[in-house]
Amino acid sequence: MFKKKSKNILPLILAGLLIFFSCSTVDNFNYLPQKLGELNLAKVIQNKKAAVIINKMHGKKLDDCKNYIAIYGNNHSKNILYVSVYENAEKAETNIKNMAIKMINGSSVFSPLTHNKIGDKIYFETEGMGLKHYFYRTDNILIWWQVELDKAEATYNDLLKFDFAVLDNMVNR
Repeated sequence: MFKKKSKNILPLILAGLLIFFSCSTVDNFNYLPQKLGELNLAKVIQNKKAAVIINKMHGKKLDDCKNYIAIYGNNHSKNILYVSVYENAEKAETNIKNMAIKMINGSSVFSPLTHNKIGDKIYFETEGMGLKHYFYRTDNILIWWQVELDKAEATYNDLLKFDFAVLDNMVNR
């Protein structure tokens, strides 16, 4: 009798484990950094939900692109990575230039913009709302990282090491 019950339980346990692992919120997002500094990827919002959030933040509808919002630390963290994948590098470049021009002298929310040039890429940074903000472009991908001040340096260094080409390849299949 025990053998018969144990035969039925094993498939149930395996099915449960399969469902648990396939529904994990971060395992399916290996095209985004899994860890930045000591912060683990906690949640990803994408597609229309991400576009609605990003458009609401800007108070207008932005260009059509694939958007991803990755939250690090815990689900209610302020450490958030915004990634927008445009159809081409020219659109991404236009958007980042427009953002930089609007922010160059600061605003009621952000401090004046600073930048660093590494190779042929320009990396912008500012502070606002008690957070450090970094943004840059890599090919057709625009990246904005907002992070708590005490975590800024370690997380930003990890972000710069991440190759977003995986995301671009996934989106443009």
